[in-house]
Amino acid sequence: MTSSKLLSGTFQFSQWEEAQEYYLENGLTDGLPIVPPSEERVRAMLQYAGLAPNAVIGTETIRQKRFTAEKAAIAAVMAGCKPEYFPVVLAAVAAACERPFNLHASSTSTNGVTVLALVSGPYAAQIGMNCGVSLMGAGNRANATIGRAINLFKAGFYGSIPRDMDNSTLGHPGKFTFCFAEDLEHAPWPSLAQSKGFGPQDSTVTIYAANAPLQVSIYTGKAPEDFLTAVSHAMLGLGHSLSEVLVVVGGELMGYLTEARWSRQQVQDFLYQKTRRPLREWVEWHRVDHPQPGDNPDRLLGCVAEPGRITVAPGGGMAGAFVSIIPSWGGSRSITRQIQTSHTARR
Repeated sequence: MTSSKLLSGTFQFSQWEEAQEYYLENGLTDGLPIVPPSEERVRAMLQYAGLAPNAVIGTETIRQKRFTAEKAAIAAVMAGCKPEYFPVVLAAVAAACERPFNLHASSTSTNGVTVLALVSGPYAAQIGMNCGVSLMGAGNRANATIGRAINLFKAGFYGSIPRDMDNSTLGHPGKFTFCFAEDLEHAPWPSLAQSKGFGPQDSTVTIYAANAPLQVSIYTGKAPEDFLTAVSHAMLGLGHSLSEVLVVVGGELMGYLTEARWSRQQVQDFLYQKTRRPLREWVEWHRVDHPQPGDNPDRLLGCVAEPGRITVAPGGGMAGAFVSIIPSWGGSRSITRQIQTSHTARR
């Protein structure tokens, strides 16, 4: 589909229902109603970002798809975004085009992954994103529509449509939308953006080829060694060949980490070491293929290759000792891009 065919103004739909049926019948929506992307609405998105319609924001090299700002704007309008959300959508789409993310393979895999967008930095609060109670749930327009825009973009402009390119065996609700912000207020650490080399006033979006989240309930008290051991046990059930893991720590447990003066790196190192097991155990658990002849059965394998592949993010409500573990598909690496607004210089 070209962008012109997606502009509802081209068709002059006489009724709202007529526009909805067109987009549903052509596989251009996620099954939910969309905002018809009129030329006026699309123009407002582009003007907010200061971009020409044909400005190229990324190229996906496997299928040789060149993505323009206009296409991203159309998806943002359809999802219900406000113009001020659009810079996040642009950064996420550009990130998805980078080769290590492996957009093509993750869009065709039976594994059922989706694009998760994690926003870090002050821009999240400026546009009203949710980093607290029910941050992965319903009720926040910015979270819901930014994540939805990314997935509508994949369907409409990359072709990742269920039963066509997208052959997910099960899928999960994150294929509608999966987007939230890091809680900076209740974290004793620098932001994730800063941990990736950006400044304290910079904002970023990090995208993951994410599987469904696994929520872990903690019953072991306040000692980080105790409740993080429980988290590591849950991680073991995900297997040893994960590309990355995103660990979202709720407010109550973040308070315990703050009291104990644990750094983000300490949490990463602890979880990494706790999930290392001898090869023979992974084989006994039927979590890996049988080892090759001569392979050392006592060789240690972890859920991920190194501690840095475990991202620890504070987020969620202050009540309830919960952690959410979100595994990333093995053939993809997360990508971080700065969110460019009128206050940041474009690179």
